[in-house]
Parts: sequence; structure tokens; C-alpha cells
Amino acid sequence: MRVAVLRCERLPRFVTWEIPDADSLFDDDRRLIDAFSERGVEAEPVAWTDAGADWDEYDAVVLRSTWDYVDRLPQFLEVAAAIERSSAKLFNPAAAVQWNADKRYLDDLDRLGVPIVPLVRGTGADAPRIQESIAEAGWHELVLKPAIGVGGSGVVRANPTTLGLTLDASAPDAEVMVQPFANSILDEGEFSFIFLGGSLSHVLRKRPATGDFRAHGIYGGTVELTDADPADARAVAAMLARLPYELLYARFDVVRYGGRLAVLELELIEPMLYFGRAPGSADRLADATIARISGA
Repeated sequence: MRVAVLRCERLPRFVTWEIPDADSLFDDDRRLIDAFSERGVEAEPVAWTDAGADWDEYDAVVLRSTWDYVDRLPQFLEVAAAIERSSAKLFNPAAAVQWNADKRYLDDLDRLGVPIVPLVRGTGADAPRIQESIAEAGWHELVLKPAIGVGGSGVVRANPTTLGLTLDASAPDAEVMVQPFANSILDEGEFSFIFLGGSLSHVLRKRPATGDFRAHGIYGGTVELTDADPADARAVAAMLARLPYELLYARFDVVRYGGRLAVLELELIEPMLYFGRAPGSADRLADATIARISGA
């Protein structure tokens, strides 16, 4: 049995600062490959941009640290489709990848009955409509995000006045979404519920660095393993059950908004899964992958 663990060739373009130990960012990949090896499975890292890769040589391809896909999304989707045309099984499936690559998926989650932090979307040319919608909703603290992005790239905090300036300065055809800022991020934090093989594996609590609002580690945020409240775990498991895809893994990034957990992001393509903080989690993903390959 052979498995390709798909990764990026280089870090995405938005990472313009020096990362002292960039290799540590791929710790999840190494732990997963080791877990496969312990089970007699030959696994190796493969860059998704490797033009010489023969996907028919693998029983499965597991999408992992493909963070630079945002720089070349059409090419990335073509590679995912090519893998699915091969004899290898792609995890997660290409249909889920294409859906999850654009934050329009949040609209679908809302229609599926999954609680989300509310949003207004549009382009810089839609600034008057966006600001009118925000005024009607009564949002005073805001977060603006690009429709396609990873790792908090292009995310800014604003108020109704500064939002107008930001939208005016943006490309008129670049789609963004605007959400109310969830203050619970600053005290309770943001939670990542990680599901492997359809079952809850572990939960992380993330908090932003002092003076920041982004919980990502690359911006100084902290991450710690935590025990989920049973009611919260049931709520997020119900969110997963509403998705129309057969997923090997999923990470729900949620915050408490309006008295309940609501989705900020659903990560199905390249999320960090923090195997190093949750003993046995890499083993669980390896076992789930082997079971899917075997049709169990």
C-alpha cells in the first residue's frame, strides 16, 4: 500500500516575513508519514505542483500542507481532478475541495442549517450596498476577509468608517466578505474541533496575541489542547452530519456568537491538525485512511 501525503512546494506568497523554523510547520506531515510507516504503509511527501508525479502509483493521496494553492487555485483544482481520474483515492474528495476553496461555502452551510457568524459579501464596487447592509444589521465592529485565502491572509479588523476606506482601496472585482467581530475570541477564544474518519478526535482552543485579533500561530496566537463541553461537541458533530461529502478529515473553527457556537471557517483542504498536541491523533488519521483505501 502506497500513500502520497500532498504538500506545498513553497509557502504561500502572503508569508513575506522570516519564519525561523519553517520546517516545523510540516510537523503534521512527518507524524502522519511515521504513523503510516508503523502500519507497514509506504508513505511519502509529494508536492502538489510536481509535474512528474504519477498518481496511479499510489493507492491514496491525502491532501495536507498544500497551503500555496491559494496562489494558483485553478491549477490546484486541475491537479485534484487529475488525481481522481487516476486509480488513487483522493482525500478529501475533489468536489469537497472545490466547494471549500471559496468562502461562498459559508452560504451553503447557512442553507444546510449550520450556524455561521453572519456575513455580507461583495466587491469593492459594492461598497455602498455592503455598508448599508452593515448599518441595517447594527454591526459596529467588523472583520473583512478575502473570499479565497488561507492562514488569515488579507484579513483586517475595521469599523463602519474604516471599512469604507478599505473597500475603496481594494480591487473593484475582488470579492470579500464582511462579518461582525465576535468578541468571544478575545476572552473564551476560538475553538478548532478536529474530526478524523468521521469521529471527533480532539479540540484546540486558540487565542490571539495581545493587541491582535487573529488566532493563527503565525501571528503570535496560542494553541492548547482542551476538553470540549459535551453539549458543544454534540453541536459541532451535528454540523459535520449536515455536510454532503464523505470526508476523511474536517476542522471546524468556531466561536461563540449569539449564545451558541457558530462557524468562522470550515477547513477541508490543508488545515493544521495539531497532531503533536493530541497523542494518538496521527495514528487515528492513518487508520482511517487505511480503512477507506480498503473499503472498510
